Amino acid sequence: MASIYIVAQEAETARKLQAVLSQRGFSCFTGNIKDKLAERVARDAPHLVILELNGQSSRAALQTLRSSSRIRKKVPVLALVTLDSVTQDDLFLNVDDFLIQPYDERELAARAARLTRKISRQDETFRCGDLELNLAECEVRVGGKIVELTFKEYELLKFLASQPGRVFTRETLLNQVWGYDYFGGDRTVDVHVRRLRSKIELSDKIYIETVRHIGYRFTRDC
Repeated sequence: MASIYIVAQEAETARKLQAVLSQRGFSCFTGNIKDKLAERVARDAPHLVILELNGQSSRAALQTLRSSSRIRKKVPVLALVTLDSVTQDDLFLNVDDFLIQPYDERELAARAARLTRKISRQDETFRCGDLELNLAECEVRVGGKIVELTFKEYELLKFLASQPGRVFTRETLLNQVWGYDYFGGDRTVDVHVRRLRSKIELSDKIYIETVRHIGYRFTRDC
């Protein structure tokens, strides 16, 4: 699953982008222009950054991102711009693509998909200890043996494993895995995590960690 870091001037703008892209199969997390962009990207390693490029602060953040030595590989950047800024000569220097606001949701998703196709085929197989998640074939193996998961168990595992170490609240997991129109409670998440653990944690290895009073995360200890 391709992960996208969305950076916007306003939280509402970021939430709207997250909703549009999450419904189309992307794993999204959000920030604002006051965040330390390069440090966040270096830590969370998204496959794509979508940046609302509006004003000097966002341009400065982009420049810092592009000049950071902590980022091992170039992360593509899709800029959201106004029509007036298209005429600025420096727009194309540090971004891989741009989209003029207001944007069409289908075009946004298509451009994000094109940029994230830069992910190598190696990323279609995720491994952590004895656990292997084959995204191309939707298979999960532990110790080389196929583990039978329900659809929601598989989607939950895939989502958590897409960002190891990142803590997700139960509410976020409900929204991202079950959908925004799902009215189930927190217990739904707890039950699925418990069942998933019983199937993949067959030895002493813990893959899904509980963060008390908050939610769950996939271990970084791979």
